[in-house]
Amino acid sequence: MAAWKRHLILFGGFHESTRDYIYYNDVYAFNLDTSTWSKLSPSGTGPTPRSGCQMSVTPQGSIIVYGGYSKQRVKKDVDKGTRHSDMFLLKPEDGREDKWVWTRMNPSGVRPTPRSGFSVAMAPNHQTLFFGGVCDEEEEESLAGEFFNDLYFYDATRNRWFEGQLKKLRSGWRRQTRKRTVRRLKVLRVETRMRTKTAERRAVWRTESPLQGHLASAVPTSAQDPAVLGEALGASLCPDTRERAEGGWPRPGRELSPMI
Repeated sequence: MAAWKRHLILFGGFHESTRDYIYYNDVYAFNLDTSTWSKLSPSGTGPTPRSGCQMSVTPQGSIIVYGGYSKQRVKKDVDKGTRHSDMFLLKPEDGREDKWVWTRMNPSGVRPTPRSGFSVAMAPNHQTLFFGGVCDEEEEESLAGEFFNDLYFYDATRNRWFEGQLKKLRSGWRRQTRKRTVRRLKVLRVETRMRTKTAERRAVWRTESPLQGHLASAVPTSAQDPAVLGEALGASLCPDTRERAEGGWPRPGRELSPMI
């Protein structure tokens, strides 16, 4: 299955029951806007019936069908499996969504070995990435499979296969990266502990400080009377009552600031 514009294009597959099996090579389209299925009838020679093939959309708007697996009965109770490595191009004819055509592709380069069930993803520069897959060896009484973990790129603009090469990390670089990570974790742990201790000390001071309790209960935020301040702090801050009564408090240049 492949997503093409506002459609899902479905090709091939198989159905197996306890008595028989059948492989398909028909094409269907599911419209995402109307939620309806429609059968396509492409012209030209298309792939043989199969399952496990992979589909991807090219930058030009065509659909590639590659690989797959199928089997057929050669005699009673004896089946023969086939691993496909051919490639086909499903292209809308004249840009129409209801008329398609099959074209067989013969790409150059280093192509993957015959397989099915591999993973496909779109890569940069309009390339398709193929990874893994399985190759089944089926005989009359046994079935063995070989799984792959290699990587290939297909360039649709040049119609060419490329073998992917993954660079291995140097062991020294890994050790340096690990050391830097460990150092950063240690610094983060120390900073976290320091912040936690600071927050705990502030919480204890706010709840247990005698001075904080006196100020909260005895001093209003707008208080300017030094006698009240002195009583709250446990000390006399004004010179004497007479000077205060005569209006000499606070002295010029020594105004008290509001306590918050």
